[in-house]
Amino acid sequence: MSANLFDVPGWTLGDLAPHEPLKTPESHKSKKKKHKNQKCKGVNEKELTLGSSKKRKLNDLDYLEEKTTKDKKDKSFVRISDKHKKFKNNNSSKPIIKFQKEVIDECNNDKEEIENHSVNNNELKIDDAKVLSTLGFNIENDRINNEKMLKSLSKGKFRWINEKLYTSSSSSALELFQNNPLMFDEYHQGFRSAVSSWPVNPVDIFIDYLKGKPKEWIVADLGCGEGKISQEAPNKVLSFDLVAKNHMTIECDIAKLPIPNSLFDIAIFCLSLMGTNYVDFLKEAYRTLKPKGELKIAEVVSRFSDIDAFIEALAEIGFKFAKKDDTNKMFIILDFIKSKPKPVKSNQSLLPTASNLLKHCNYKKR
Repeated sequence: MSANLFDVPGWTLGDLAPHEPLKTPESHKSKKKKHKNQKCKGVNEKELTLGSSKKRKLNDLDYLEEKTTKDKKDKSFVRISDKHKKFKNNNSSKPIIKFQKEVIDECNNDKEEIENHSVNNNELKIDDAKVLSTLGFNIENDRINNEKMLKSLSKGKFRWINEKLYTSSSSSALELFQNNPLMFDEYHQGFRSAVSSWPVNPVDIFIDYLKGKPKEWIVADLGCGEGKISQEAPNKVLSFDLVAKNHMTIECDIAKLPIPNSLFDIAIFCLSLMGTNYVDFLKEAYRTLKPKGELKIAEVVSRFSDIDAFIEALAEIGFKFAKKDDTNKMFIILDFIKSKPKPVKSNQSLLPTASNLLKHCNYKKR
């Protein structure tokens, strides 16, 4: 290719060969300003914009000096102009590069300080607590409120299960707990909370009574719950409930005990005559008790709509009334002896309507 093709009127390529690429003079190279789009902690945005909506070149020292003279109120100009004056007095050939390096170093120092601070978890926890407190949050109060909410939910669930047990048959209750085993624990957790305010727990009264009886006596704890009697009484105790919480408990429907006739010396119902078919529980107790065996019942005072009628109904099953202890304001203890069923006319029997003689036990909200 001929060199004449590159001739342009008014200027020439000089000694450059046509095949050599054109080189841009160093003076014409565009210098990229790292600070232009750089954002880092510790740099005021005004320092980069120089207080004006129109961006200026940082190496324009005349502009900085003129601007700082006119606008004394803007502290960012004073700070930047002072730095540049220092660089100018030092006869630095590239003050903007030094200024940029100083800003970057300052940012890096801030970054290191943040990273070092974040390593200290204890300080962060304190700072977080201070920040939340400043924003109006009280961590301790929130924790207390959460605990209260959980307790309220737990009590609400207990009352729901309690109502289910009183309004369902024992077979339905057995199915309920078999499908939801954890519900049994939730119920008894609520039950413990409900009776914790009572002057005395009837379970403890029965344990003290059994300690005075022969150790070879066989005791039936019907509706045993967590099986406290079998754990503390010195006698041979067989525990029965809808869920077996230990190896001494037999899981079953207590309306159908897997026990032969006339086995037990004592049968105990401690706050466990629950269910619409509770009369079936009493009939099973009669079947499995030895002749003249003892029946002991503890129930909440408010459940009895007619305690005399309740005693008469048990007489029809074959239990002879022995004693009543109503000295406790929360519950009543009734003692019976296995005897012969009391004959009554069918139209006068209390057993068909016996479910009305014991009302549902509704624990108050606390």
